[in-house]
This record gives sequence, C-alpha cells and structure tokens, in this order.
Amino acid sequence: MNRLHITLNDRKRFVFPAAMAAVLVLLAAGANARAYTVWCVPNTSVNPGCTAVPSPDTIQGAVNSAASFDIIFVGPGTYHESVRITSPGGIRDGISLFGAQAGHDARVDRHDPSKESIVDATLKAGPAFLVTANYVVIDGFTVQGGTVGSTVGSPGAGIYIARSGTTTPCAEQDENLCGPQVLNSILQDNSGGVYLSDVEGAAIERNLFTNNNAENAEVYGFGIVAGFSEGVVITENEFTENKAAAMAVGFTEGATLTKNTSENDGAFVIFEYTTGCQFSHNQGKNFGHEGVIAFGTHVYPDAAVDIGPDNSSLEISYNELENGTAPISNGIAFTNIYGGGSNHLLNVVHNKIKQFPDYGIVAKVHAGTGMLYNSSIIDNGVYDNGRDGILIEAAEHDNFGIDLFDNNASGNANFDCKDETTYGTGTPLPTGNTWFNNNGILNSPAGLCTPVTLHEHH
Repeated sequence: MNRLHITLNDRKRFVFPAAMAAVLVLLAAGANARAYTVWCVPNTSVNPGCTAVPSPDTIQGAVNSAASFDIIFVGPGTYHESVRITSPGGIRDGISLFGAQAGHDARVDRHDPSKESIVDATLKAGPAFLVTANYVVIDGFTVQGGTVGSTVGSPGAGIYIARSGTTTPCAEQDENLCGPQVLNSILQDNSGGVYLSDVEGAAIERNLFTNNNAENAEVYGFGIVAGFSEGVVITENEFTENKAAAMAVGFTEGATLTKNTSENDGAFVIFEYTTGCQFSHNQGKNFGHEGVIAFGTHVYPDAAVDIGPDNSSLEISYNELENGTAPISNGIAFTNIYGGGSNHLLNVVHNKIKQFPDYGIVAKVHAGTGMLYNSSIIDNGVYDNGRDGILIEAAEHDNFGIDLFDNNASGNANFDCKDETTYGTGTPLPTGNTWFNNNGILNSPAGLCTPVTLHEHH
C-alpha cells in the first residue's frame, strides 16, 4: 500500500533517536532511492543524524525548505504554528514529518506533554496542519487548537488534507507512494480532528481523538470527517468525547473503518451517499453520555451507527455497540433525520447491540418512503433496548426486500421483532420482507420470530 504503511507498520517500539538510521534506509528504498535532506527542528540536537536546520527554525520553515521526499524530524516542545504543506509543481510531495513520538501508538502511555511535539494552532489562521501535497506522512505529534478555517475553504481542524488543483490522482502515481497518512498522533481540543476532502488512499491509524468540540462557524464535534474521497483506511484509533460523532463519511467510495474504539462520543459513525464502504470489528459504548452537538442544519445524530440517505454496498459487521443516551437512541438506524434517499445492497451482519433507549436496529421512513431495500440483516444479537429490538417501519415504498435471518433478540421492552410493512409476500407473513430462523419472544405480527429465551447478552 503506502510507503510508510508498509515499512513502518510495526514500529510500536520505535525509539525516536536510536532508530533514525534504519528509518532513513527504509525511506530511501521506499522513495526509489531519491536524494533527500533530513531537516531537524528546533536544532541538530534533535538527532545526531540530522543534516540540515531550516531558517527560520520552525516546522513551517522546514517545510518551506524541503523538497519532495525530504524528512523532517521535530523535537519535543510546543510549536505555535499553522503549518501549510503545499506542492506547487510537485515540490514537497512525499514529505514525511516525524514528531518526538513517531511510531509510538497514541493510545498507549502518552500522558507526558514534555515528551510530545505539540503543534498548537490556537489563534492561528488555519488548521494545525493544512496539506495539499501528495502522500505526506504526519507521525507522532500532538495536534491541538485547530479551530479556524483557512483560505482554501477548510473548516477548523487539527489536520486538514485536500487534493489541490495541481496534485496528481492516485491512479497516475506509483501505487506504493500514493495517499497521505496520519499515524500515532493525539488530536485534541480542535473543532474537528482530521478532515479529508477529495483524497485517495489515506491511512489514519493508531491515533487518539479526544474532545474535538471547539465551536466555530462551520461543522465541529467530529474526530474524523471523510468527504468526496476514495479508498480511505481508518483503523485502530481511539475516540472519546467528540460530541457530534467519532467519524463521518460522505460522498465517499471504498472506505474501510475497522478496529476502532469509541467511548462517550456523540455517535460512532455517520454514513451518507457512500459506495462500497465497510464498518467492521469496532467497539463502542456510552454514546451521547457527555452530550451531543448538532451539526449542519442543526440536526442531531440519533444512533451509534447512523446510516443516512443513498448508501450502497455498505457492510456493517462484527461490531459491539452498547448503551446510548438520547438523542443517541438507537444502535443502528437507517435514519430519516438527514433527509430521504433509500439505501440498498447493505449487509448488517453479526453485530451485538444492547441498551439503547429506543431501537437496536431500525429502518425508518421519510415522506412515505422507507430508508432500506434489497438488503440483509443477519446473525445479529439485539438485547435489552428501550422499545424494539428490530423494527422495520411501514412505508408506501421501500423498506422491502430485506432478508432477516438468524438474528437473536430478547429483553427489549416492547417487541423483539417487529415489521410494520403489510405488502408483498414475505415469510412467514405477508410483510415486505423475509424473516427466517430468528429468535425473539415478543413479536409483531405474531409468529415473526421464534419465542426462544436467550441468556448470552447478560
């Protein structure tokens, strides 16, 4: 995949000074042995392998001095900057910026600010990092104070990455070099953590996103927002107290969100207008417990996993979702709160969902039209929710052609299994959907699920 994603993927024990020579060898090989300079900020004491110090002696000074595939090491300290990494004519493509905690997983033992390279954009005219160059790597920083938008149209963010009019699409690049990366970094106290706009092949891995709720005139309260992008990989990140959502993905193709954790965020993830995305093997709890921020047209998310309009070929699988507080009232919702537009060819498979105020899994209706059709809800465990375990709402159109197989539901206050649709020739009753081999004690209509008492959710 990407240059550093391959060569430095297992660097969790990477020591900043000692491993410099090995890193340089790997980078040289990954960059096809291009000539490069190693810049150090604030001075050569950062590492004995440094070859240059920029003038002025700032991160921005190093970026301005750098050429493509150069390396910038940043020592511990606080840098009050809004760093812009642009690439006119291809210059500065492939720059790698390593903070003092490069290779050190941001989720583990990162509690000493004196050991961090902190980029603080408070009162600066833009994000802490604004990137429009290709395949830039940002590894091992603390990023904070990104609350002000910039002249290129970015919202307030810790890191904002966008394709500029001069960058070359991924398909025209060496496939081993394409895509920006944000690794092993703490993103805190920004309006949003990382924003991706029209980006291909990004990797966001092993970061901590906390309290990115600083108010501004645009959207805020998100850990990661990916829009108009392709092939984004978001994996092994920790999210906490981001009060709109840990992640939001819109107008995006082929995004993979896996092995992330969420606690005390608003929602876990919001999907709108996506194709071929995956949300799998994630764990989250206590959604909305620290409050929820409205965004856009003052709409609050209503589920841990909120699936808005017009998603296709989306897989939601092997996730564990536990405990919500209103307005995060549902576990997984095909929701109408963002407007109408049905979802199709979606698979909701082998998730465990429990203790939400309203529904475990719900397909809602917008202006008479259902939010889901020709999809599957299979082998999920749905327990102890305040209203229904699984609900398919009545609709004049859609909310039909859904296969519901092998789901286990119990302990839900009203019904374990409920299908309000009344048209079609579904099984076992004339609903618009096929129910087969599901377990649930309380059903509407009667006989929808098999009344088997379940205990594995306790």
